[in-house]
Amino acid sequence: MKGAGVIYLDAVWLLNLLMDAMILYLTQGVVRAKSSKTRMFCAAFAASSIVPISVFMPDLWLMSTLGKLVFSLLIVGIAFSFTSLRAFILQLVSFYFITFSIGGSMLGVHFFLATEISIQGGSIVTFSGGYGDPVSWMFVCVGFPCSFFFTKWRMEQVSVHQMKLENIYDVKVTWNGKEVLCRGMVDSGNQLIDPISRKMVFLADHTVMGQFLEPEVLEKLKVDQIVTSMEELPSDIQSSVRLVPFQAAGSKGQLLVTLLVDQISIVTPQGNLEMKQPLVGVQHHDLTHDRLYQMLIHPHIMVKGKTA
Repeated sequence: MKGAGVIYLDAVWLLNLLMDAMILYLTQGVVRAKSSKTRMFCAAFAASSIVPISVFMPDLWLMSTLGKLVFSLLIVGIAFSFTSLRAFILQLVSFYFITFSIGGSMLGVHFFLATEISIQGGSIVTFSGGYGDPVSWMFVCVGFPCSFFFTKWRMEQVSVHQMKLENIYDVKVTWNGKEVLCRGMVDSGNQLIDPISRKMVFLADHTVMGQFLEPEVLEKLKVDQIVTSMEELPSDIQSSVRLVPFQAAGSKGQLLVTLLVDQISIVTPQGNLEMKQPLVGVQHHDLTHDRLYQMLIHPHIMVKGKTA
């Protein structure tokens, strides 16, 4: 028909094969499902076969909503080993979520670049009067990998964020008649203990300590100023200051300025964990760039019972 676009079936099939392979690989990474290269290739090939089916048999029942659902079940079943119904459903949901995330970003760029594109039978089809749409091929070589790695990075960020949330608790610090609420994360790498008093050392950033101390006082508590400015501090602050030696990676013989506070209380589902007169290390910066927490909790308090 005059004026009709030319469907480059081989190019579209190749595009969908690459897309499906990467989506399945990403799904495997997210759900940590067992698979093999052969199963992944067979599943990607089966998924991409929807392209010729949609072109030559557009009225086939597979093009219906129910048919696409059955087709998705088949793809996931081929790609991953079946361990349980719950795991299978998680794999299916993750497959759909990643497909929509990446597919949406690709369509958005296509429309932004005003590329000739249409959806035929649920598949992406491009049109051209030559050897194929250069924008489509650019997307295959550049656009999709970028979208893939960006989505993978975001999923990893979500996983890390979720892992952090599982170890984050509400914390109440009591000192000199004041109470400050903050969020603390249990840091398994923080094994710092004062060698003299054997007290656990917690680390709190400037937003926590700034609610107890004036800015000029907080500034004098830096390790390079504490020796010369000790006499300038209020008497109650002087009596609370402790210098704790510690060793960091790549360096040794360092000192941490800590304060002896009255109490730290950690809210957990099993009840409050309380520690009398712990040491709080003064940090003059944020502990995390997203400010998800403001304190690093010593891991030993989590295993010593309700009162340590």
